[in-house]
Amino acid sequence: MQRLFFIRHGMTEYNLAARIQGGSIDSPLLPQSLEDAKKTGQHLKDYGFEHIFASPQERAAETARLITSQFDQDFTMHYLDDLKEFGYGSREGTFTTQWHETSPDTFYNLRNRPDLYDPSDFNGETYPALIARGSEAIHQAIEQFPDTDLLFVGHSIIWTMTLLSLIGMDLKDLRSQEPLANTSISELGYADGKFTLTTWNQIGHLQ
Repeated sequence: MQRLFFIRHGMTEYNLAARIQGGSIDSPLLPQSLEDAKKTGQHLKDYGFEHIFASPQERAAETARLITSQFDQDFTMHYLDDLKEFGYGSREGTFTTQWHETSPDTFYNLRNRPDLYDPSDFNGETYPALIARGSEAIHQAIEQFPDTDLLFVGHSIIWTMTLLSLIGMDLKDLRSQEPLANTSISELGYADGKFTLTTWNQIGHLQ
């Protein structure tokens, strides 16, 4: 079985401030996040990953660089635009409290009912579009490198929606899982064209 590991980037200033941070915006990693990324690299160093796929957004790219700084083996880094975070349109950079106060129904559907979420008023991305590009990126990585375990470094919502979709969960239920913590590790197994969820939101390596 091929093993696929998915890391969420380290906590950023916007995460700490509860600001919307999607696919077209970035903010710096916090000092603790730099150490957490290195701890993640120490935890993963013996897996011998030869190919790492990362979002090109700086918070994910820097997390990936810090993780791989702990590796002894040679590897290739692949930056893929399709691994960028969910797009929130004109809501990018705003505070979550502001969104909740001004559009409570849309905010509720964002967090609880992906099947009812409609971001057209602010030119945001839809959940099906996010899942489609995330799934395509993962499938292409598997097709390109089918005989080795792979490491992916990206973002909370794209991992949540894509991974749970790949194991067969319905769209309406995809936000029902425990939210992914910063620098957490989740793992899928892949064999005979099917995905299985092995690990979700593991953070023991950060202790």
